[in-house]
Amino acid sequence: MKAKKERCGTANRTLAKAFAMLWAILPLASHSAGLSEAQIFEWWDDGTIEAEEASEMLSLLDEGNAQEACALAEIYVSEPCEMKAASRKRTPKAQKNYGGHLAAKMRFDSAGHVDTHREEFLFNLHRLTLRLGTQELLSYKNKHGEAHFGQISTRELKSAIPTDTLWGTALAYSFGTPSRGTFDLGGLIDTSGTSRAHVGYTHGKDFTARAALWKTADTYSVMAQAAFPAGQIAFWQQIGEIAPLIKYQLHGRDSSSVSWRTTGYIHGDSVPASTRLSASILKNRFWTTQNLTFRAKEFFDTRVSASVRILSPLHSDSISGRLALDIESGPPTIRGGAKITCREASEDCRQTIYQGMLRSVLDFGAFKATFTGSARTEHDRTDATWKRPRLEIGAAVSENLPGKRENLFRLSLVAPDSHPLNNTQVRSETRLTGDHLSLSLIATFKKTGEGEIRPTHAQISSKILF
Repeated sequence: MKAKKERCGTANRTLAKAFAMLWAILPLASHSAGLSEAQIFEWWDDGTIEAEEASEMLSLLDEGNAQEACALAEIYVSEPCEMKAASRKRTPKAQKNYGGHLAAKMRFDSAGHVDTHREEFLFNLHRLTLRLGTQELLSYKNKHGEAHFGQISTRELKSAIPTDTLWGTALAYSFGTPSRGTFDLGGLIDTSGTSRAHVGYTHGKDFTARAALWKTADTYSVMAQAAFPAGQIAFWQQIGEIAPLIKYQLHGRDSSSVSWRTTGYIHGDSVPASTRLSASILKNRFWTTQNLTFRAKEFFDTRVSASVRILSPLHSDSISGRLALDIESGPPTIRGGAKITCREASEDCRQTIYQGMLRSVLDFGAFKATFTGSARTEHDRTDATWKRPRLEIGAAVSENLPGKRENLFRLSLVAPDSHPLNNTQVRSETRLTGDHLSLSLIATFKKTGEGEIRPTHAQISSKILF
């Protein structure tokens, strides 16, 4: 038994050294791949992610924190993800001193009951912005300052690390010139007794630094963060705790053919009281994902991506690692791809997932037709078994509209165990956009055995612009 423990300890140390070497020599990164709610639902339906993990990413997208949602997607799915918040700019003729929108989003469970909902009424009047609904906030912004009254979130605090939503008042004032740099001072006070004071410095669009002192009912903490062209780093130390909370997001593009990206969290047994982190981050003292992408446009637009996920649980010396290699090649009319994923490197990749994909895009001017087919299976080397392949076929029709808007209808049929008569899933997504109205419907239906086709979940989103 003692010899066995020594061998396990040696194996863990060897794996740790291997990952340390990999960390040193591979600044891994990602190609730009969009994250959508429909994609999250697909991962959930396939069993790739759990309900809790899907809920975390969906909530972050609801709050407008796409960057953090992408970081979770890279950890949970081992797929490169980079997403910028969408913005809709009016043409000069349509610009005015007032405007806004009325938006609603509802998600339904298999019984047709509303699982979650989010409503927002937003009205802009010159320098004032009023939000009512899920977030109730009145904001004022001018050239040198801003003020927020109500439910203050990560977005208003400009925090690199997600924070709890606070009820209170936040003020900030800046001075200086863009050419020499601007300084800003600010503070926050919350109804529960939480307060925050910060100082920041910004130099053009290339560099921003900020330091803040937090006080809750019984704790003090210090936070510092910096953003620069290659990414951002944040440090948050709670007074009395040994280890700080550190977050880093680094990326680069050496040329049009190579790009890299790494995201991670490091912390001790506890994190500062005002943070709001994912459950997977909280239970791992070291949480990171790295991606590296090579692209050869001249050779059938071939793209090769490597992804690494490394987790080190709290109160354990073990290291968990997942590796994935993804390749795509071919013209838009017929493009193929394959992906190999090692579920757990510490187990010598005992379980390996194999995926294959074919996609064809036909361009008809403003309209595009897309056809896809994929298969996925898993091999367990210990007992030499293969899982039944999961098969999927799909088709989509999209229409490009002015202002980077798009109408879309997509339908997919999925056979999770390769048998079309059992456990069949039907997925649909519809998006309609106009100058003043947009609608979106995502739904999944499932047929089990000889039973009827029943809905699994659905989401309806609508927005009226004025």
